[in-house]
Parts: sequence; C-alpha cells; structure tokens
Amino acid sequence: MNARVLSLALAGALSLSLLSGCGSSEPPATPSTEVTAPQTSQSTAPTPSESPLLDESATPEESVSPSVNPETPNASPDAAPSTQPTTKPTSKPTSKPTTKPTAKPTPTTTPTKAPAADASTVLNSVWNDIAKNELPALIDLDSDTLLAVYGIKSSDLEAYICKMPMMATHATEFFLAKVKDGKMDTVKAAVEKRQDDLEQQWSQYLPEQLELVKNYKLTTNGNYILFAVSEHADSAVSAFNTYTK
Repeated sequence: MNARVLSLALAGALSLSLLSGCGSSEPPATPSTEVTAPQTSQSTAPTPSESPLLDESATPEESVSPSVNPETPNASPDAAPSTQPTTKPTSKPTSKPTTKPTAKPTPTTTPTKAPAADASTVLNSVWNDIAKNELPALIDLDSDTLLAVYGIKSSDLEAYICKMPMMATHATEFFLAKVKDGKMDTVKAAVEKRQDDLEQQWSQYLPEQLELVKNYKLTTNGNYILFAVSEHADSAVSAFNTYTK
C-alpha cells in the first residue's frame, strides 16, 4: 500500500511540473483542481489499509488469553496425587509386621513336654541301676518262656525285661515292663500268681531264699510295673521310681 501511495504522489508531482511548465495563465486552473482531487482520495485510501492491521494485531492479543488457562489445570493434578500416596503406604506396613511375629514363640513350650522317653530306654535305665548291685548270674526270658513261666503275653507289653537265675539255688528274679493301655490288671494278676508259685516252690527248702520271695516288691507307675525278688529289692524300687515317675 505504501508503494501505491508513493507512485500516486510521484504521478501528481510530475503532472504539476508539467502544468507549471506550460504557463501561468488562469485558464489551466481547472485541471489543477481535478488533479488535486485524486490526491485527496488517494491520501484517504490508506485508512482501510490501517484497519486490517489493527484487526490482525487484535487477534494475536486474544490468542494470548488461552495461554493463561492451561496453567491453572496444571496445578490441580499435581496437588491431588501428591497427598494420597504419601499417607496410605506409611500406615499399613507399620502395624501388620509388628503384631504377627510376637504371637509365634508359643511352640517353645510344647517341645519340653514332648520328649517322652522310649519305653525300652526307660527300662534299660532302670535295669542298669539295679545291675550295679551284687547279683547272681541271671538270664533273660524270651517271649515264649515269659508266657510259659509268667503266663504273660508279650503282645500285651510295649517293652519288658525279665531276669531269672541261672542256678536253681537262687530265688532272685526281676520282671519290669511297660504295659499297653488296658492290660495292667491282667499283667499284675499274672505277676501275683508267679509270686505264689515261687513261695510254694521255695517253701520246700532253702529258708533264706524263701524269705526273699516273701519280701518281694511289686509296684507300678502309670503303665510301668516292677516285680523284684532280691535282697536288693528296695534299691530296685528306688531305681524304678527314678525313671518312671
């Protein structure tokens, strides 16, 4: 638009110079007015060119306003996630792990009561203490001989030790066993019958051995039973009580 204005101004200047060169007479005054008129119309023409410039400058100013709005939503999403994750993880893990491990040390009480000694171990311990005394030579009775002499079935016993003298001149005899549940009365009755048989046997001769038979010891602790015919019968009872109570 400025170039157009300049071209029109130059054209007007040239026309004026040409008119002035032709002469200074008054008749040509009319063309001067006609030429000046286009200058005014052309000088006012730039006004519409200025209005679009204002419109274009106004639109970018309005585009600035959206730039303010995106900043505000950025603040709200940043604030929301920052508060929630910090409170939740800290409260849960601290309470649970501390309470559970403290309730589990209870199994320490059960192992102390559990180690009940094996029946064979208990009987061997009792016999080892009895054998420390001075005793005649003794032999072990197997299950068949036990049934024949005592009338006791080995199936009624969990474990047993039965000792009889090798020589017929001694009445020393020991029977100790752990009886199965519900069989104690049967086994005890069989032992009492064995004592009666021994008393009848030794009443025929050797009064000293008869005294041992009459002073026999029969005692029970739970499912354990001891029958002792010996001068060390009291010591046998003491050892029996030590390991079976």
